[in-house]
Parts: sequence; structure tokens; C-alpha cells
Amino acid sequence: MKTIKNYLLAYLFLAMGLSAFGQTPPVDLANMSLGDLLNAKIIRSYADHAAFKTGGQGAPLGYLDSSRFHFSTSYVKVRFDGYMDGTDDLSINDVQWNMVPDDRTDENFPVVPTVITQEAVQFKGAYDLSEQWSLSLSIPYIRQETEHVSNVVDFDEFTIVSEGFGDVELAATWLHRLNQNSSILVNLGFSLPTGSIDEKGRTPKDANVDTQLPYTMQLGSGTYDIKPSIVYSGVAGDWTYGANLNLTLRTGKNDRDYRLGNVYQAGIWTRYALTDWIQPSFRIDGVVWDEISGEDEDLLNLKLPVSPYPAAVVKPDNFGGTKCLALVGLRLKDPRGRLENTFLELEAGAPFYQDLNGPQPSEDWRFSASFVFSF
Repeated sequence: MKTIKNYLLAYLFLAMGLSAFGQTPPVDLANMSLGDLLNAKIIRSYADHAAFKTGGQGAPLGYLDSSRFHFSTSYVKVRFDGYMDGTDDLSINDVQWNMVPDDRTDENFPVVPTVITQEAVQFKGAYDLSEQWSLSLSIPYIRQETEHVSNVVDFDEFTIVSEGFGDVELAATWLHRLNQNSSILVNLGFSLPTGSIDEKGRTPKDANVDTQLPYTMQLGSGTYDIKPSIVYSGVAGDWTYGANLNLTLRTGKNDRDYRLGNVYQAGIWTRYALTDWIQPSFRIDGVVWDEISGEDEDLLNLKLPVSPYPAAVVKPDNFGGTKCLALVGLRLKDPRGRLENTFLELEAGAPFYQDLNGPQPSEDWRFSASFVFSF
């Protein structure tokens, strides 16, 4: 049972962590690929166990692994460039209010983020209480850099950076083996509001003092969040495959009187053991996330005509949407010796469908790298 457990938990470690969605606060970068991050357990597929191979087949899914401690360090980078309203692409000129001769509406803004780069480094650790139960802890460090243009004097072009530790997550995981070749893993995570929601910086709102930054620049949700998930995984020869469902459910409002939207993510994936060392993979993810409820009044500018929102990223209705992504990956590991419980996972991909509550920054591409080891 431990082998398939390791597969599922490693998938949790790498698949739940980094799902940044549309115009999403970087706190959601901590939802890295659930499959490989949540419980850093080494995935030992059929092809991983040469000693158990018979005619290209590997160890049964009940093979026991003595490793009980599991750790991972993961890095993810997501780039947003351009805007969308629904499924329609928008230019910067479509979103920016240029004062003359344009009329101000509730869909154009004096300040426009142009390129957004979100990055996160996630540290995770897990411990096996038994063959079925595990506990895990994850700590993200988040950085976001946003380039802007505006019609405000001395702020024609400017860049804002925020960074720091995000929300810590605790999780318990239970494994159930369906048969020799397939299992399900159920995870229940709880996110603690340890990331800052009070990040400030120099903006056009006031050139002389630092002011509250938009939702997308904050490091945490400010709420206690519930994160249930379920993963199915199976093995067929040198192939492994699976599906997952992950939820992020916010509770209440934070100290700034808003609540980030709930997130609903589902995915399917497959991996092939090309050799004992190299395992390419392919994954499809679908994500739906809600708009922000409430608002941070410190982000409003009541002096503006028509609408008090100086930028799309401070308007709660301009969050939420639907996205589908395709990602290809490569796992590198040595199945023998001291490194048999260690692997490096690389993954890159991009959305092939986006339907965003807009105008909203649209995702361009993403990349992640994860290093996982057990002992």
C-alpha cells in the first residue's frame, strides 16, 4: 500500500500547491500541483522498482516503503500579460482611461497593471503516522512584481514589489487502497492567516506616503481556509494515471472586511516511465474561482469620476472566472542507491481556455520545479 500512497501523496505535494488563477492574489500560488507537493512522499511506480520488475512490470501497489519523513522544496513562477473580459482579449488601451478624449466608465481605469509576475517557494514536510495516515505542514514564501502604466503625473510607468511569507497550511491525509493497482487519497487541509494583508507601497494615490496595495499584492487571505481534496491514482504497466479534485473554501471575512473567492479545481494526469531515470508527464487542469466578497475601503479613491476604483485589480467584481490549462512535466530520479528516495520534477504549461470576470489580467504561462526526498 505504501507505494501507491507515496504516488498519491507525491502527487498531492506537487499538484495542489501552485495553482494561480487569472487575476488571483499570490496566496493561491501556494496551491501548487497537488500531485507532488502536499505530502512529499516519493512516488514509486512499477518502473521505479527494478527488483520487482517482471517483463517490464514493477512492484505491486502494496509494496512497503520504510520512509516515514518526507520533504519538498518547490518553486513556481506565473506570468500575466494582457487582459480579458469573458473570453475576449483586451488591449491596454481598452482598459486604460486616458482622460481626454475618453469618457470614464466603470470598465476603464487611470492605473493599469501591465505585466504581473508571481513567484513562490514552498517548503513542505510530512510524517507517516501509519500506512494509511499522514500529517503535513507547508510554508510558502511569496513574491510579486507588477509593472504599471497610468495617467497620473510622475507615475507614467512604475513597478511595485511585495514579498514575504504566506499562509501556513496544516493537513491530514488518509489512504484507501481500492485494489492492487489503484487507490484513493483523501486530504483535509487548514490554512492559517499568517500571510500579511497589510502590504503597502508607493502608488499614484499618494506620492508622498505608502498606501495599501491591491488584493493581488497581498501575501495571505486573512481568513481561516478549509482545503479538502481527493486524488485517485492507478498503475498499468509503465504508466501511472490519476484524477484529482481540490477545493479552497474561505471562512468569514478578514480584518479588512473582504473575503477572497472560493476555488474549485479538478485535473487528470498521466506519467510514463520511459526509463528508470526519466518519467515524462502530461496534465490537464480546470479551475473555477469566485469573485471577492466585500472590499477593502482603503483601496478606493472617492475623488475619481463615475467609479471609485483606480485599477481593475482593486475592483472585487473583476475577480473570478474559469480556466483550463495544459502542462507537460519531466521527473528525474535515480532508482538506486542513496538517491532512490529523491526526485526532481519540472513542469511548464499555459492556459488553452480562459473566461474571466473582467477586465482582468490573463495568464500567459507558468513554470515550476520541485525537489522531493524521503527518509
